[in-house]
Amino acid sequence: MERMAASVPIHLPVFQRFDCHSCTYCCRQPIVPVNEQDRRRIVAAGWPDRMAGQEIFVPGGAGRRQGYRLARREDGACIFLGDDNRCRLHAETGAETKPLACRLFPFVIVPGVGGVRLDLRMDCPSVAANKGRTLSVHAGLAGKLAAESGITRSLPGVPAWGAQRPITEREFAALVCAFESVLRPTGLPLRVRLAAGCHLLDLLYDARIDKIRDERFVELLELLANAAMEQAKESAGTDTGGARKIDGAPEPGAVRGQPLPARSGHLFRQWLFLHAILDDPEAVRSSGRLNRLAGHWRRYGQARRFAAGTGVVPRIRPHWPDTTFEAIDAVEPAGEEALEPVARALRLKLDAHAFAGPAYYGYDLLTGLTALWLLPAVIGWFARLAAIERGGHALSPDDVLTGVRQAHETFSVSPVFARVSERWRVRGLARPGVPAAILQRYGP
Repeated sequence: MERMAASVPIHLPVFQRFDCHSCTYCCRQPIVPVNEQDRRRIVAAGWPDRMAGQEIFVPGGAGRRQGYRLARREDGACIFLGDDNRCRLHAETGAETKPLACRLFPFVIVPGVGGVRLDLRMDCPSVAANKGRTLSVHAGLAGKLAAESGITRSLPGVPAWGAQRPITEREFAALVCAFESVLRPTGLPLRVRLAAGCHLLDLLYDARIDKIRDERFVELLELLANAAMEQAKESAGTDTGGARKIDGAPEPGAVRGQPLPARSGHLFRQWLFLHAILDDPEAVRSSGRLNRLAGHWRRYGQARRFAAGTGVVPRIRPHWPDTTFEAIDAVEPAGEEALEPVARALRLKLDAHAFAGPAYYGYDLLTGLTALWLLPAVIGWFARLAAIERGGHALSPDDVLTGVRQAHETFSVSPVFARVSERWRVRGLARPGVPAAILQRYGP
């Protein structure tokens, strides 16, 4: 008999809510990996006999190191999803029979700096919409899942600051606080707050911290954050000449920046393309060598069209409408009231320390913060695609929620971003003025 896991103290984001509303998204979309303990529990509960010879576990990917995952029905749903839209494992043999990945979702346990922290998957509809009770209700469950996951301690060190000196836990906390402070609701439009974060990144890209330590480092970050916010407010108040327009007028809180350099646009759209890919490993594994080669060639052509950013948009996901990049660019941005989920998505990653280090593919701090600040641009592009699908000409709150969810199906999830080439791609975008220009063009 397996011993029940002890609980681990865990930091929770106080601004996020969640309860499961039985939408079955997690039973239909995410791939469910199973470890050996999961397999033993399911077999011991008699499910091979209950399923009457149906395959329960299938190889988890095209490679030999991918392990196994739960099988799916022909419609793509989990093999254990019942006709009543309830999990049969949970209903018939108890929640403890379910794989750890199922019991975790939408929670993500993060070994943070100074302690264990909780991140959440915003592709979950209830998380994206902030529906449910405060997370303190789930603290006991999250702590037990952390223990069962083997994540019981904080990071042994702080993620690197590029090639410069290591920073301390206190300095790391000051860095997180600086970016969280520009996102915190203050009455300023989110576009101004995002612009302030871009200005702060610009200042940090050129910062040399070798001789600035401890209290001086904390004071410097406070000064830079305040300066970045003042610069963003000044730009929003005095210059909207280059901003997107709503019905002929500059959008609220619009901030003008430099035009997006062609090379940076090319790099960003390649990064965007990778966020759109949701290949099923089982389909790839079983397709045969020639079909895999043909698939790789097709993906190469699609990537080139995304990089160019003109003409017909390749249908990467089955539900995408037939449209063009130019039509997507023409969709007007959302009103301020629709943008709360975007700010919350960034705050979640900051609060959970899930923007750099092991929680984000091993990226250094500035590269990870750049990726995080580019996330609203990915959300904005997906949201505009959703607006076109419904025949809209401007982003609605529902379009923004759709963009948030679709972006998070791959952001910090897809293993492709662990590649060295993708790390260097984001570093190529970590240049003064570039994140601001990308958000100005693609943000929601």
